[in-house]
Amino acid sequence: MDISTAVSRAFAPARQPGRIGVEIELIPVTYTDPTVLADGFDPDFVAAARPSFEPGGQLELSPAPRSSVDALMGDVRALLRRANDIASARGVRLEAVGVNNSDVPLRRPTPRYLAMQAVFDEIGPCGRWMMRRTASLQIAVDLLLGAAGREQWLVANLAGPALAAAFDNSGGERTRIWQGVDLRRTGYDGRHLSLSDPVGAYLAFAAAAPRLPIPEAVDPRYHLSTLFPPVRPRGGYLEIRYLDAQPLSRIREALVTVTTLLCNAEARRAALDLLLPRAADLDRAWHESAAGCSPETQPLLEIAGSAALAGGVS
Repeated sequence: MDISTAVSRAFAPARQPGRIGVEIELIPVTYTDPTVLADGFDPDFVAAARPSFEPGGQLELSPAPRSSVDALMGDVRALLRRANDIASARGVRLEAVGVNNSDVPLRRPTPRYLAMQAVFDEIGPCGRWMMRRTASLQIAVDLLLGAAGREQWLVANLAGPALAAAFDNSGGERTRIWQGVDLRRTGYDGRHLSLSDPVGAYLAFAAAAPRLPIPEAVDPRYHLSTLFPPVRPRGGYLEIRYLDAQPLSRIREALVTVTTLLCNAEARRAALDLLLPRAADLDRAWHESAAGCSPETQPLLEIAGSAALAGGVS
């Protein structure tokens, strides 16, 4: 498979759209080894949460996608209760914040993460900070067919600065860290985006990004997994990656806001009317977001809120 085919498949629409997914990252405090938590993972918890660990030991929970926010939130509440019980029994506190302000070592020194760290170190310290100290709430939304899917892709990306500011709990630090990692790989200046040719622009972005110096990176699909744009096409769905990790009290709000903007046709088009005038200036928009002064935040939240009250997604 070549890179062009891999990117085309990444933008393939969902076969039966309508699902919503979430990945919850949590920062464990007062422990030095992820296996301290993993020893408490019983088979039922593993099956439901599909837990994994990020390079700095951040715990990631990945429940199965659901057809509604309410159904997904039922799973989320149960899994977070169980995760916190497991952590508490081992003297660990799980924090739902965007950035861990402690100095964190590389707790998963796999070939992938060692190679990423070496590549990021050529740019500066932000790559290490991103890998080891940041945590996010990642939301997955099924990608629609044709023009609706292209609108979803644009809204998901163009709304990023405003939504990151709306759900910021790190004083903009997580966004600033991502801006400093390696723009060739993260696209936080909008280089991966085009209003007229989304797939072509992403292909150019992916082709220009340096491949990691490990054998697996020869596979174009693996190479795509080493790119970290604010929104990642995943073959059938979009993965929104720019939100800080959220406490349980705000997860439902984040899910409703994102899914309404992407899946409600009226809200999606209203969002585009708001966001398209500054589509060519994403670099500035992300800097405004990191500074906490994104002018589109409140209007965008009002669009999502009004559409949700009027009937949610359609």
